[in-house]
Amino acid sequence: MTKKISISLLVAATLFASSCDKKLNLQDPQAIDASTALSTDDRVKKVLIGNYAALGSGSLFGGDVLWMSELLASDGELTWVGTFPDPRQIWGKSMLVNNSNAFATYAAAYRVIYNSNNILANLSVVNTADQPKVEGEAKFQRALAYFELVKFYGEKPYVAGSTTTLKGVPIITTPGPSAPQSTEYNLPRASVEAVYQQVIQDLTDAESKLPNTNGVYANKPSAQLALARVYLQQAKYPEARDAANRCITAALANGFSLVSSYGAAFNNAANTREDLFTMQYNLVSGTNSCFTYFSTGTYGARDGDIEVTDKHMNKYAAGDLRKDLFFFDAGAYRVGKWRDNYRNVKVFRLAEAYLTRAECNARLNQNAATVAADIKLIRDRAGLPELAAPTLAQILNERELELAFEGQGIWDAKRMKLSVDGRSWDDPKLTFPMPLRERNINGGLDQNPGYN
Repeated sequence: MTKKISISLLVAATLFASSCDKKLNLQDPQAIDASTALSTDDRVKKVLIGNYAALGSGSLFGGDVLWMSELLASDGELTWVGTFPDPRQIWGKSMLVNNSNAFATYAAAYRVIYNSNNILANLSVVNTADQPKVEGEAKFQRALAYFELVKFYGEKPYVAGSTTTLKGVPIITTPGPSAPQSTEYNLPRASVEAVYQQVIQDLTDAESKLPNTNGVYANKPSAQLALARVYLQQAKYPEARDAANRCITAALANGFSLVSSYGAAFNNAANTREDLFTMQYNLVSGTNSCFTYFSTGTYGARDGDIEVTDKHMNKYAAGDLRKDLFFFDAGAYRVGKWRDNYRNVKVFRLAEAYLTRAECNARLNQNAATVAADIKLIRDRAGLPELAAPTLAQILNERELELAFEGQGIWDAKRMKLSVDGRSWDDPKLTFPMPLRERNINGGLDQNPGYN
């Protein structure tokens, strides 16, 4: 450290001595424009890596979009007992327009989008051989941000119909400043259909350009599973099935597979072979707000803000090893998937691809042998007997228990048109309000029904 400081001081002194008769002009590092920040191959790639950190912020895939989905979908299976009022509003379906979580997720998603747009606008400075991968990663990042936005803030779920008239969120794909208050971003809400099409186009491009493996960053199988997730939310079962099938094929050909033990799939400091994409969290970087709220003080979290009720625990059959991952602490059951600190946040696991393929094939009355084989993989690991001919209801039950509290709760409830806490699947209170601060900035941002 001393050597570095001395060299820096020497350079500064030399420069000062050689130009002591000139004014010292320093550029405000907070005012560096995109043309400078993204002027070289190295700088663009650093911004890309930084955008993964933005995508993994606590307000997005660092945890909030997972636990907020589950609190919305609680239906008597989760209880918020923490002292923070804003998560309590989400759990109680009584959100105010100034809810801090709703604002933070909206703002964080658009920061990812702004960064992605600027990366894509400066691909020409990236080494030619690396341009497809960089483009694929930036579009993957942008797609995930828009998908969360349209799910949380879209006027109604896609399956409600009238998607060309239902309001989604503003679509911004051109480069510009990262400050959301910039007047050029004061755009009206695009339709739900338009946002979904943007997400699908980005993920389709990402799938074609990403490598099969890419360290801890986005890869082809993760883009394929993301596409399957989007199509499933639209109830487009052939497309969802085919995307999940491509994911499984690519994953298995490149060293991915289910880990042998269900418990071993969670609380990992490094990716497992089942992880297609996770947000990295360790002692020096990242965050995991699922740990913060689902775990307890015993493991270094808060006081156990989210409790699991008997209604959920009673859904597991005798001998189901997935039930063993829950733990009892501070007077209630807890979600063991998020028990330990400094562990990665799961975004896409290979198990989801098998469940999606099985569900879609069952709905389409196709490939019965594949359906049975896919569900057998899931049940074998859970220690459960094989189902010779799984019904759709049995498949959906396996999905619910396998992916419990990983962030798919409210989205599965909406696409399957299930009631939640006595509310209809399309109840306005199962949608987030457009944040008050954003509407103060952008007068053309209409509020969602059910909110003032």
